[in-house]
Amino acid sequence: MASMNITKSKFMEYVRCDRYPALNKIHKRKDLDDAENDRFYDLIDSLEGSFALEEDFLEPDTTHLEVMMPYFNEVEILTARKVMSDWGGETRYSTTYGQQKLFLRGYKYYNLMCYVDIYNKIDDQINIVEVKATTTNKFLSMTYKEDGVEYHVFYKDDKDILHLAETREPSRLKSKKYLKKRRYLMERLRAEGVYVFDLAFQRFVIEEDVKDANYYLGVLNHEYRYSGEIIEGKPAYNNDIVAFIDFTVLTKEMQPMIESLVDRVIKRIEEDDPTRVPLGKHCQLKKMRECIYKDVCYDVFPKKNSILEYLSKHHGFKDEFGEKQETFDLINDGFRTMEDVPHEWLTRTNNQIQRDVALTHTPYIDQEKIQDGIKEIRYPIYHLDFESFPCPLPRFEGETPYTQSVFQFSLHIEREAGICDKDNDHYEFLAKDASDHRLELVEAMLKHIKDDGGSVMVYNQAFEKTRIKEFAELFPTYKTELLNLNERLFDLMYLIKTNTKFYQNIGYNKERAKTINYYHEALHGSYSIKKVLPIFSELSYDGMTVGNGMEAVYAYAGYIQLNSAELKETQVALKNYCKQDTWAMVEILNNLRKI
Repeated sequence: MASMNITKSKFMEYVRCDRYPALNKIHKRKDLDDAENDRFYDLIDSLEGSFALEEDFLEPDTTHLEVMMPYFNEVEILTARKVMSDWGGETRYSTTYGQQKLFLRGYKYYNLMCYVDIYNKIDDQINIVEVKATTTNKFLSMTYKEDGVEYHVFYKDDKDILHLAETREPSRLKSKKYLKKRRYLMERLRAEGVYVFDLAFQRFVIEEDVKDANYYLGVLNHEYRYSGEIIEGKPAYNNDIVAFIDFTVLTKEMQPMIESLVDRVIKRIEEDDPTRVPLGKHCQLKKMRECIYKDVCYDVFPKKNSILEYLSKHHGFKDEFGEKQETFDLINDGFRTMEDVPHEWLTRTNNQIQRDVALTHTPYIDQEKIQDGIKEIRYPIYHLDFESFPCPLPRFEGETPYTQSVFQFSLHIEREAGICDKDNDHYEFLAKDASDHRLELVEAMLKHIKDDGGSVMVYNQAFEKTRIKEFAELFPTYKTELLNLNERLFDLMYLIKTNTKFYQNIGYNKERAKTINYYHEALHGSYSIKKVLPIFSELSYDGMTVGNGMEAVYAYAGYIQLNSAELKETQVALKNYCKQDTWAMVEILNNLRKI
């Protein structure tokens, strides 16, 4: 009799480190059962890289799981439909956990188990399809260069199935650069590798019963553009929205590695040892899969000025011998604070500034740069913020999977320096329901942002700039006005952090231009507006019903599940949150003027 079931999700967590199984037992984590766990991890794997994560909101809870799961279930249905249409044979699938095809493997007195998203049989050939609501772009964008020529790691066959390039050109296996990219696909901590690793574990379980099956990922086609067709009140997608990636060869190659890791997981379970272990990338800090016991292991760090707060720490540091020292190597050697890293090891000026601030507890301020940056602002200032929903499935005409579909904006107009009323100078738009209100939003925005040369103030402008450019393509009638608006964007973050190109353009040399303008130990190594705001204002997001961008996404995504009273309450919360974002910019700028 097996003493324990090891599901796919349990394996993916227990493989982290020697300590994890013991911590899991001590803390008796029962927030999600096996069914929810597998769904939960499928969800966060798909969210990774598609949602703009905020530092204080890393892991969706079961409420958010309920909001997003219908979209992921629909992706499974669309993938199964394509399998049945394109491949034929007998197909088994279900969006209900426990009704899918189950495989069990007895291994060293344990039950390894996995449910298969789609099981397809054509005569004697078995096809296993693991559905992930990620996109083909993650794989088709894997390229490398040799002799100035760009090569793709994957190619599409005449059935639009993606294959590793080696299956068509075996000579690729002689290329070191190709092999390097190929190895990424087998590394579970990489964005591409986690999917293949998942599939390889399933193969390890399945091969006890089925030999020589084909193993595929079913993903969304990032090039698919929705036509806008509606049938019976729902978007109608054709089969092109789904694509398959053949990982049969790679998952077979990974079997010895998976077996070794299964042995390691079993050993960890049996040793049940909560002793501290070295910290590292497996902790997946600030990722959707961040270890749920991170705070238990990271309690050795100070609340502020920890070595983890160094900017660009991923590039490491250089010791007195010129040898590069990786951050986690230093941590495991006992380095905990910024002060622990010798000043002469800090080759980057910005890190030297951070260390000096940690020692003196005095903010660093380049007043000249900040004030010269402020001089580039033109009045009136239009403080603008968007909220968007990157839905896995396109909902409106012209969208692709994970299009950042804007549903809300907030706007504060500052007529003169410091002259802006929180309520009387505020304008907003929020989609009243889940239908398409993008054109109304654009028209409302252009109505309030006049063609007067005033700066359009945003925070971290890449997001707004891309959305406005997309609007220009979607609504050619307003293309000129929208592209003109983009030329007027001014990034408030440039004043607080810096931007090399911006400051070089106004006369600073490169070294000064790339040096940060402001640093306070309360920033904790981050320039997110949530970290910046408390330093320059008494405003707070604490206690707000919607208090960060991800909560705004889930609030809007949940519209269709709300009754009229709940919808009204949610919309008030969304308006308050977005308004807070633009008013925060007004207050921060006003206080920067006083420096």
